[in-house]
Amino acid sequence: MKVYKYSDEVFQKAYLTVVQILVKLADPTFLWAELGRGSGKTTHILGPRIDRVQNDMPGAVLVLAAATYKSILDNILPGLMEYFYEHYERGIYFEIGKEPPKHFDPCVTYIENWKHTISFVSGCVIQFVSADRPESMLGKNAAHLFADELIKISEDRFTERIIPALRADRSKFGHSPYFMGITGISSTPNFETDEDWWTKYESNMDAELIQCIQEMAYEIDLRESDLVKAKTEFDPDAIKKLEAFISRWTARLSELRRGQTYYVRASSFSNIKILGIDYIENQIKSIKDEDKLNTSIFAVRKHKVKDMFFGKFGKQHLFEDGYEYKYIDKLTADAKTEDTSQNLKYCDPRQPLYAGYDPGPFSSIVFAQRDRRTRKFRAIKDMWVIHPDQHQELAEKIDTFFKHHQRKQLFLHYDRAANQRDPKYRDFYPLTGDMSDTDAMLLKTALSKKGWNVTLMSLNAPVIYYAQHYRLLNKIFGKNDGSWDEILIDKYECEALVSSINHSPIKRTTGKIELDKSSEKKLEYKDQAFYSTQIATAFMYLLWGEFNKVLPESDRLGHSGTYMG
Repeated sequence: MKVYKYSDEVFQKAYLTVVQILVKLADPTFLWAELGRGSGKTTHILGPRIDRVQNDMPGAVLVLAAATYKSILDNILPGLMEYFYEHYERGIYFEIGKEPPKHFDPCVTYIENWKHTISFVSGCVIQFVSADRPESMLGKNAAHLFADELIKISEDRFTERIIPALRADRSKFGHSPYFMGITGISSTPNFETDEDWWTKYESNMDAELIQCIQEMAYEIDLRESDLVKAKTEFDPDAIKKLEAFISRWTARLSELRRGQTYYVRASSFSNIKILGIDYIENQIKSIKDEDKLNTSIFAVRKHKVKDMFFGKFGKQHLFEDGYEYKYIDKLTADAKTEDTSQNLKYCDPRQPLYAGYDPGPFSSIVFAQRDRRTRKFRAIKDMWVIHPDQHQELAEKIDTFFKHHQRKQLFLHYDRAANQRDPKYRDFYPLTGDMSDTDAMLLKTALSKKGWNVTLMSLNAPVIYYAQHYRLLNKIFGKNDGSWDEILIDKYECEALVSSINHSPIKRTTGKIELDKSSEKKLEYKDQAFYSTQIATAFMYLLWGEFNKVLPESDRLGHSGTYMG
């Protein structure tokens, strides 16, 4: 292939990675991209792909999907808008969150509410749908589907709640190779903890045909460059010849792309020229967790199954419909959402909160509520602070998130160390204030000053051993005979907790069962939320305090094993 170089007066220079170029050249009906961190997933692949699709199907409705509606607004739109703000003028080429200007062509579908849309001068409109909001698909007649963060969307919810939105009018948009297509973007899944169903579409790709398409598209791109140059030089013969070539081969290329799949998997090294080798080296140094490094940077899929301390915990213990959208829906798409408990469907502001607290240089806390009517005990939020932030800062985070909570009553469970007046870690991380206070009392005092009524549930608590925790977890996460409330965890608001649970392996020494907490020593504090046992430990204190009575008395009062604390 020849590489053409032309004057800067005619063409704008832009750097694209090899992966980004190959995606642009392939551009088939179905695009699946499994890419490492920093590879430009949103700004250089998803954004340009949306731009090409909306240009090819003027007036169509497109849908942008994610696991949660909140994730679209908070995580996906900022990167997407970065691309459009960089390349176009808002109000001239695109608009977000409000009715478009009069010079925009009309959409073929009547749009009643423009608050959560992106519109284009072509008349094309992007609407948002999510797996946690079945009603978001109602009335959608989309010609193409864009989905991000696939590792968080279950296959059932994708096929049952998102795919049905693909039902646009073939007579209007069937000419386009993008018609009824899907663009799915994600990082590499961890096969133990993430959704991975979409990786099976790799087998749908005809690699030889895709390569042929890419070569044809490249040759057409070169001719289009020649055409621009010919027009600037007023060369009618060259213009006529090039226009005929482009018209003929573009039609053929469009037919070849129709129905085809391109699956691309690439690591962060694909963007090494922009990221720099220092970025990769820093990631290797800072990410001590091998699983995270392999999936997020190297795009290496992990299959090994661990022997976990939460052995019977699984996806059946997660709930995905935890958001209440009545406040978010009042905002426009470009507005910042407020991260508070009023957005949680299962947080009743009139009922008390229960929490498990693990103090230390890394202090973590998990909140839950009990629904006595449905007999469900739901973990609804995890939080943490890292030294030098401690009790005051944690109390501030709690009070800010739950500022709309009407009944500010908290039942706090914790381990024995939080009752100690001078834990060992304070030798290295001295606190300010009265050193005679315990961690539990310090947190209670900080919250009390903000109007909270805190009950310390673990005062004078007996020694609890790993084996006791292990037996309790196996029981309450196992088959429920109706003797205890069903335990559920918010998949998205407790994302760190779920990850921590899946990074909590068993350690067996001399016949004794222990929780392997070595990750808390190996990892830097900034990595411990997701990849150590810290937050899972806080959750265990909560579960022990609320559910230990389901165990036989001999298990609850046993004095053999290794101390948990």
